[in-house]
Amino acid sequence: MQSKFFQIKVTLFLVLISLCAISNNLRAHNPHDMVYGLGISPNFANDKTIFLATDGELTSDQYTNILRSTDGGTTWTRLPNGLDNVFSEIGVRVSPNYESDHTVFATTKGDGIYRSLDEGNSWEIFNTGLSNLRVNQLKIAKLGNNDYVLFLSTLNGQLYRRSKTDAAWTRVQDASASIKLVAVSPNFTTDLTAISVNKSGGLLKSTDGGFTWSGIGNTTGLTVYDIAISGGNLKEVFLATSDGIYYSSNTGVTFTNKPANLPLETINNISLSPNYLIDRTVFCTSLTKSVYKSTDGGDSWTYHSSGAVVTGQTSALEEFSELQVSNTFLTDQTVFLSAYDGLFISKDGGITWTQKQTRKNLLTGLALSPNFINDQSMIASTYFGGGLYRSSDHGTTWTIDRTGWPVPSSLDLPMSAFDVDFAKNQAGPPTAVATRNTTHIGFSNDFGQNWTTKFIPKIPEISPFSVYINSFVLSPTFESDREIYVGTRSHGVLQTLDGGNSWRGLRGVPTTSHIVNLAISPNYANDRTAFAATRSGKIWRTINGGDSWLQSQKFDLITLRGLPGQQHLSIAVSPQFATDKLVFVGTSNGLYRSKNGGINWVTMTQNHIGPGTAIQQIEFSPNFSNDSLIFAIVHGKGFYRITLNNSGGIISSKNIGTSLLQQNIQFTEFRISPNFALDTTIIGIARANAYISTDGGLTWALAGKVEW
Repeated sequence: MQSKFFQIKVTLFLVLISLCAISNNLRAHNPHDMVYGLGISPNFANDKTIFLATDGELTSDQYTNILRSTDGGTTWTRLPNGLDNVFSEIGVRVSPNYESDHTVFATTKGDGIYRSLDEGNSWEIFNTGLSNLRVNQLKIAKLGNNDYVLFLSTLNGQLYRRSKTDAAWTRVQDASASIKLVAVSPNFTTDLTAISVNKSGGLLKSTDGGFTWSGIGNTTGLTVYDIAISGGNLKEVFLATSDGIYYSSNTGVTFTNKPANLPLETINNISLSPNYLIDRTVFCTSLTKSVYKSTDGGDSWTYHSSGAVVTGQTSALEEFSELQVSNTFLTDQTVFLSAYDGLFISKDGGITWTQKQTRKNLLTGLALSPNFINDQSMIASTYFGGGLYRSSDHGTTWTIDRTGWPVPSSLDLPMSAFDVDFAKNQAGPPTAVATRNTTHIGFSNDFGQNWTTKFIPKIPEISPFSVYINSFVLSPTFESDREIYVGTRSHGVLQTLDGGNSWRGLRGVPTTSHIVNLAISPNYANDRTAFAATRSGKIWRTINGGDSWLQSQKFDLITLRGLPGQQHLSIAVSPQFATDKLVFVGTSNGLYRSKNGGINWVTMTQNHIGPGTAIQQIEFSPNFSNDSLIFAIVHGKGFYRITLNNSGGIISSKNIGTSLLQQNIQFTEFRISPNFALDTTIIGIARANAYISTDGGLTWALAGKVEW
């Protein structure tokens, strides 16, 4: 079915695309709006409901989120309650009876599957019966008016089945079947037909609702990336493969290639109109082009540019992740494309497309003035919202100020700021420091109204790319020593000793893994201690002001939950570090503590922060010497206020984030007032909103909204 020469050509093409992705994966584009999973309400024409999975809301690595829109993609709500996943690239599927049962499913590549019975407002693990939690795909077949059947394939090739009323998953094919994909008949209620494809191109069919399967053919030499089935008595099957589109008119027994006028490259997505038997409409994407449309069953194709581009920042096959046609296509003519470049929607049958922005005004960082109790001033950084915002009324109102920052002239490409902080030891107005996502660091002495920016040049001996900044930390005595550590994507940790005029790369810290978090000793002037966390889940420490770094070997013994490259580490150093040497690290597998400055580590075993939980952020109270408090965001579970004893053990804890989660609020970041002993104030940011507590986190109120 495929010449050896063509197989080699396709293989080389995929290798070249992958190499391009590797070489360019540090060249971020704005807005960075990747979409991994897409779920569309079956009644989209009326309820305008979309679910999508996207990367976390911090630039220095977080966990994949699910968002919901009920206005066709104009506005979005994050759905964190109970979604404590740590594995990336979530898939989303919506019940065919969503209008009545409000059910949504989320699949992961290691946490198994989550289910929501309330439109995504809360999630629960749905893994009973699964022996492998690395989910590859979930398909839902409508069965009668209120029932459905779920088919789940795992990354090791198992196939599971579960009806709406079943108490557990049933394995219907073991790993030896190597199942990769499943498609269900649009007429499943009456014909009970499903077709699966294994990793070598073999097809199996079930006509009893997925209980038993029999082989029906093999597309020898082809890798299949997607499959679609038409309805009717004569079921047509379309395969998106490494050699274009293959078509069967006999329910998959035999196939013919339909090259038509498609590009000679892999076809990775294919989707049929729900009215295919009448309109003969098919959509597909190739590795480099989206979207193609056919109105004659795939015999000929017309290319309609969706606007989604190949970014080179992910694998070639993941650039265009999903292509879906509205279940109400007959009336709304809506088609959806999710891509690493964003979400694209067509309302005229795939001819013209618009991008739906999911990250506008997305807050990424927050800094409170050292004299917050009196001046009520703070600065927030935004990912896609024009840059930096300032507030002088504890977050009620915000003003954008980016004077002095080099920004694109077009408002379609606004400045993205990734992090912001205040120097702690100013004699006069406090110095604010902020970073743009690439190459620039800025300084302000008027609470962010005006900025002086400095360019961080390329350092070719470390990396050929521009310096992309994930995070930074200021020396506690910055006003006198002018020291800053910067964590980057491909340059490891950089340090300036002169307030950003010159930079040096630091020996020992790897440059092959993102630096996701930095922390510094409050006694830095004397102990010269700082910490760095890498995306690969390692902790590094310097005790000589950055001249050399050593990996925290004992921390290596900790088994982090999650795929390699997905650990989000948060480091917190005690305000009393000079005497207690206490350090906490929040990880994707719970909270860890060191009582000797980061040399040895122990696991905190409490259920709410122990192994199996994902700690997104950990901070000490500025009044720790008196109140012994630490605060932690636990991904999908809440916001904890924890009281420690003199040896760093836990005396008590309280989830002060329950009411927030019930409102679909989980902080991207929080900051504790430097004057916490007097004002007991905490500020948290979530998407475009700021929230405030003036009683140590016990109660919360909306402070204000950042708008641009």
